[in-house]
Amino acid sequence: MTILLHAALFMIVAGITHIAAIFALPHFARSDIFSRLDEEAPVNAMALVDRRALMSWPYADPAMAIAVCRYDLAEGPVRIRVPLSETFLSITFALPRRGIFASVSDRAATGGALDVVLATEAQLDRITRLDEEDQAVEEIRIVAPRPAGLAILKVIVDRPSARERAEAVLRRAQCGSEALPG
Repeated sequence: MTILLHAALFMIVAGITHIAAIFALPHFARSDIFSRLDEEAPVNAMALVDRRALMSWPYADPAMAIAVCRYDLAEGPVRIRVPLSETFLSITFALPRRGIFASVSDRAATGGALDVVLATEAQLDRITRLDEEDQAVEEIRIVAPRPAGLAILKVIVDRPSARERAEAVLRRAQCGSEALPG
């Protein structure tokens, strides 16, 4: 009977340790996507991810063209503007060790482009105070929970011959800091 009790306790402790190790692994990992892009992507500028580099990422989808903007809201809000593509286009906003906090697709685009303003809560309050009541806001405004993170732009490549067009859309994408309105 004591052997069964000891075996059961061992299994419970081993299970809890295993689950804790799995949840702690992302915190201790040094070669996650944020670490890789920290070295390669400039701050508040768009960087197209090379197809060969993309294929070295775990779980990379070969039917996607990807660009990244590593943003920092310390200087002010960041505007990301992407012209529409022939296929699906999306922007995903993520934080290191926290995951995705927002995502928008080309269905939210107005005027032939997807226009997103990413700001802290205080910055966005300042921007909205200057809005005129009778004028529609044509940009998408997103509050970032932290001042630094990644904006990941994806365009679906529906056939191999469309890759160049998808990458051309991402090359025309803009990501830059803007001064707060006075």
